[in-house]
Amino acid sequence: MDIFETTRNIMASLPEGQRFSADDAALLMRFRDQLLVMEDELVKGFYDTIQANPQMATLIGHGARADRETSLRRWWQRTLHGPFDDKYWAWQSLVGVVHIKVGVKNPMMMGMWTWVLGWLRSQITPDAVGGADVARDLMSSVERLALTAQAVTAESYLTYYLETVIRITGFKPALLERMFKSEIDVLVGEVRAQLGSI
Repeated sequence: MDIFETTRNIMASLPEGQRFSADDAALLMRFRDQLLVMEDELVKGFYDTIQANPQMATLIGHGARADRETSLRRWWQRTLHGPFDDKYWAWQSLVGVVHIKVGVKNPMMMGMWTWVLGWLRSQITPDAVGGADVARDLMSSVERLALTAQAVTAESYLTYYLETVIRITGFKPALLERMFKSEIDVLVGEVRAQLGSI
């Protein structure tokens, strides 16, 4: 599988108006200096939050927090220096693949993105960036970055998980697809029965 092609396909499936854009990138670059100085607090708060959650804390591993913090710092700096090219977004796809390996589930990833957005919202205030309109626009750009990164990471997780199943089982993708469609009908029936009328 070509990670660049996979990533482009994922991004193409996002509604264009909600996907991170060149205008969003330009706005982030405009406020790069203000955002870069937030790095230490952002990284500390992010990993303090993870360590406060027993299920997520076990995924870091003993003594590995410093390494994880370095990865987040690298992402923050790369994000705020750009460019938002194919390589940047393929890196977000790779995050999904790595999450499979280390056991990070998509709800955990999305939950931490929500933490990041909440924390940034508390920092990107009208006083900090020069007005309410600017703060709103900058935060909207950050939200589109978050949505795009989450979509790419989550969908690559699923795509590469299925690719791993194909490689392990030796099934042809078309055969797996037919089996999947047949079995999903059974599962839909089971779930509807559990839900009853809603």
